Amino acid sequence: MLQHVTGTLGIAAAAREARTAYERMETPDVTIDDVQAAAARIAPHIHRTPLVDSATLSRLTRTRLALKAENLQRTGAFKARGALNAVLKLTPEQRERGVITLSAGNHGQGLAYAAQLAGVRCVVFMPEHAVPTKVAAVRGYGAEARFAPSMETVLAFMEEYREAHGLHYVHPFGDPDIIAGQGTVGLEIVEDSPDVDTIAVCVGGGGLLAGIAVAAKALKPGVRVVGVEPEGAPVVTRSLIAGYPVTIEKITTVADGLAAPFAAPTSQRLIERYVDDVVIVTDDEILEALRMILERTKMLVEPAGAAATAALLTDKAGAESGSRAVATLSGGNVDFDKLKGLL
Repeated sequence: MLQHVTGTLGIAAAAREARTAYERMETPDVTIDDVQAAAARIAPHIHRTPLVDSATLSRLTRTRLALKAENLQRTGAFKARGALNAVLKLTPEQRERGVITLSAGNHGQGLAYAAQLAGVRCVVFMPEHAVPTKVAAVRGYGAEARFAPSMETVLAFMEEYREAHGLHYVHPFGDPDIIAGQGTVGLEIVEDSPDVDTIAVCVGGGGLLAGIAVAAKALKPGVRVVGVEPEGAPVVTRSLIAGYPVTIEKITTVADGLAAPFAAPTSQRLIERYVDDVVIVTDDEILEALRMILERTKMLVEPAGAAATAALLTDKAGAESGSRAVATLSGGNVDFDKLKGLL
């Protein structure tokens, strides 16, 4: 009993120390100017993706719903935006060293694509169970794919390799340049739908959510920005509750693209400052949204890309009846054999 109490007190003390350190930490800010500069920088290399209206999904969500189709983006996900911005801002010394990252797949593809354009070496660490098509795409863009036993262990494997080879680490969601690049999604949403009332955003580590919130709140302060996490990987929610970025010991979700094992200081600070709410959806709710998107809009998304729509279909996003809502379709890189089983 004494050991249990002592252990509990030790954990509590460690949590207090972590929170104090986070509060004292000077983290880089990301502003609307950074997002607008990123938009100009990456424009030649990305698609300006459409907002797709759906009468059926609007009726089911009781909103005027549009879907931001980042599943149609280069590399099949919004991740290309942030990766391009980060790579195009590398110093000559960083370019010479090459870049390294960790990813379930989409960020890896985005960074590989950006690195190929810039002629930079790229190494991507992924879990061994990564979707095969995502692994193939990383390699197809010329990057080296390396593996760890699980998503929870991939950071440690990547760090060991990075230290040994001197590569420059591009954080998948906590790098300010990544966040600014992802924020260009928010710019486009507000420009194309200035009457938007609620933006529901799929959340893994929170880079897309942070970037969209920075951009959208600057252009339209009254817009509601809501993050949507899977219940099996709620790292942003747990970090908000704890008061500092936490790490998840076990991840279990069908939405592999949202399976971030840890949060990051910069993205968390921005989420705390600008985001109105973060909600959680189940795997079943995600898969039902995926089916509805495929059936009603004829667009294919991966489970991660359906999470924001799931929050609107279940009323968890809190959008008012009759209001203008936008949901991000964050990616479409789904393995077809896996898709058959999901559907």
